[in-house]
Amino acid sequence: MYLSVMEVATGAGEMSTKVTCYGGVGEIGGNKILLEDRGTKVFLDFGTGFAEGSDYFDSWIKPRGVNGAGDLFEFGVLPEIQGLYSEPSLQNTGLKYASPEIDAVVLSHYHWDHAGRIGYVDPKIPVYCGKTTALIHEAYRVTGGSALKGHELRTFRTGDRFSVGGIDFQPVHVDHSIPGAYGFVIYTSSGPLAYTGDFRFHGPAGEMTEDFVRAATESRPAVLLSEGTRVGEGKDAGVNTSESEVLSEARRMVKESKKLVFSTFRGNDTDRINTFDRAARASGRTLVVSMKTAVMLEALSKDGKLTVPRVGKDVGVYVRRKKSGSLDDSDYYAWERRFLDEGLDAQEVRKRQGEIFLHLETSNFPELIDIKPERGGTYIHSATEAFNEEGEREDALVRNWVDHLGFSYHQLHASGHAPMEEVARLVNRIRPKRVVPIHTEEPDRFDTFSNGTVDVPAKGTAIPV
Repeated sequence: MYLSVMEVATGAGEMSTKVTCYGGVGEIGGNKILLEDRGTKVFLDFGTGFAEGSDYFDSWIKPRGVNGAGDLFEFGVLPEIQGLYSEPSLQNTGLKYASPEIDAVVLSHYHWDHAGRIGYVDPKIPVYCGKTTALIHEAYRVTGGSALKGHELRTFRTGDRFSVGGIDFQPVHVDHSIPGAYGFVIYTSSGPLAYTGDFRFHGPAGEMTEDFVRAATESRPAVLLSEGTRVGEGKDAGVNTSESEVLSEARRMVKESKKLVFSTFRGNDTDRINTFDRAARASGRTLVVSMKTAVMLEALSKDGKLTVPRVGKDVGVYVRRKKSGSLDDSDYYAWERRFLDEGLDAQEVRKRQGEIFLHLETSNFPELIDIKPERGGTYIHSATEAFNEEGEREDALVRNWVDHLGFSYHQLHASGHAPMEEVARLVNRIRPKRVVPIHTEEPDRFDTFSNGTVDVPAKGTAIPV
């Protein structure tokens, strides 16, 4: 039997305010947290877990789009809640479409593990997000699709307040590896609670996380929902490379190389783009990014709170060979065509390889066959190290490519997440009565440092506020 959202949580009807975690429970990412208070129902994020459904799906076996959410329901990847999903998402499932019973999704930031499942949500349900997230959405919409497509976006910045039904939200920026990340202080009929989203203190804007800590502390929350990505053994708890250290090392590596330098990093990580742009210019090189990343930078340049390199002036654009190989307009999407005249193709990169710092996603490594770089160049892997079998497989493939090219391999990255000691510092400064550990594989570790009661969530079970 399928349950309505009013019935789905344990003990429903008796708790005036409750949170129920449908993701981010004993796992990294996948945050799907239902907050209910006096008839108002809001999801805090609705993302994809990094290991979510990995016992059944991987890069080869994928859920069928033609089956809506059915393949994900089959293995419990998505909760079967009436009044949450769109009609197309429920085709070929036993869950019948119903008018929305959820009032909103409040999105902390546009990383896939927080936003990736919103595409299944009924577009009649609005999404509250930061103004920067709306710009990121627009860039993805242009270049191939966004998880937020079709939803009404209601935007905010730090200093704003907004209400959904009887619940009041105070968004406060935090530092993370994508711009426009937020935590929230949330005022309910049972008192305040706080939600960290994803955070760090060691990034270029660590003071923003300090702003969140101050606001959360002042609210004296009954409950703190805290991420703990790096909480536990083997989580690099004692390693905390800062972005400034990445810049220093990148400058050294680029300066020492006389051949091509290329790197893999997220195209929406503007801190890393700024870092590598500075490292390139310090050695007389030009950072060259993909067309998709160029569109992202152009979108984010409209945000008066951000500083990003100017496309075509500070950074160049790499144009991949498509069908004919002649840069014929007919081979390219409309949004790509404007880069064809000024962009750099493989032949141009080959001619100027000692003058370029190239950004390549791993899926575009075959471009290196066309570029034919001279041996002795430098590869910088500027992303999180592999943490599961699929990631280890991808890392092995990357190393095979690098070895084949005769390049040196370097790992250089500043995590988007705080190490355990700084998570502990945040929790104990805010001093909540209760802590709910989410977005962590070792929630029990919070017991070792929290001054408050630790409520380890169980998937689908309500926790009273």
